[in-house]
Amino acid sequence: MDECVFYAAISADGYLAGPDGDMSWASKYLSSGEDYGYFSLVASSSAVLMGRATFDFEIESGVSGPRPLPTYVVTHIPELYADITDENLNFVGGDMLDVFNLIQARHPGRLFVMGGADVVRQLLDDELIDTMRLFICPDVLGAGIKAFDSDPYDDFDLASETSFESGLTEKVYKRINE
Repeated sequence: MDECVFYAAISADGYLAGPDGDMSWASKYLSSGEDYGYFSLVASSSAVLMGRATFDFEIESGVSGPRPLPTYVVTHIPELYADITDENLNFVGGDMLDVFNLIQARHPGRLFVMGGADVVRQLLDDELIDTMRLFICPDVLGAGIKAFDSDPYDDFDLASETSFESGLTEKVYKRINE
């Protein structure tokens, strides 16, 4: 794989989602008119990886239609999605390294990781994420789903930082190659 990129908005206190997986706090940033490099990342990626909760959030938010890229959703209950017939949508489970290797074999190039927290933690544990593009929101949630169990930043260097009018700050971290 050329590069594995984790792209996500997180609260100032390190949460991907609020209590009960609530993502409504991030809606105001999505409606700002800024795409935050999302379309460029999609255009330069060969596949997308996400967890089931992230996929469910997309569905609940009204995302529909065919997927522009092969998309892999990590779930232990693929039968929940038996009615979905998008040829670019794949429901996978098992060891994250096996999932990663499957995607790499089928779609060499850049892997765009959208979340969720458990998927990202497993990829970090296996040292598979090369780049983290984190959009730090000024919101303090105080509870919910933490982005990271432990501090992953020791394995990464801050490569760039960009502030947006919306109040977000993008921090791009690159894995330190030893």
